[in-house]
Amino acid sequence: MSLAISSKQPQDLFKKYVQEISNPVVLVFTAEKGLEVNFFDQLLKLTGLNKKQLAAIIDATPKTIDNRRLNRRPLGRIESEQLLQILALYKKGVEIFGTPNSFNEWLNVPAMGLGGRTPFDLMHTPGGINLIMEELIRIEFGALA
Repeated sequence: MSLAISSKQPQDLFKKYVQEISNPVVLVFTAEKGLEVNFFDQLLKLTGLNKKQLAAIIDATPKTIDNRRLNRRPLGRIESEQLLQILALYKKGVEIFGTPNSFNEWLNVPAMGLGGRTPFDLMHTPGGINLIMEELIRIEFGALA
């Protein structure tokens, strides 16, 4: 996860999906329609993860993602919702840590507020993403355990 990410790129993606990541109702309605596969690709660039890692987070395989791209089919509702939640998580992480790269470093360090687990290990479920977001909010307001 050491891919350098340009400072303009995350802001463009955050701006494009501002409604979806700031309003849970819009997020769910957008996810119901399914996101285009290029959103997955954009998130790959933002997160610095490889295709296998990001696909695993949404319980898919790189082959599934490639098949959707080839057949011009959108991502599924659950995949889309989780990817939008990850984008919201990265937006908060960048606000707090300054860059996607700094946030990525934090994601791989065990956190006391997460039972000593690394935040990255919890990104595989919506509940885990919520726990990470809560931990980020605690960091933001200096309310660490």
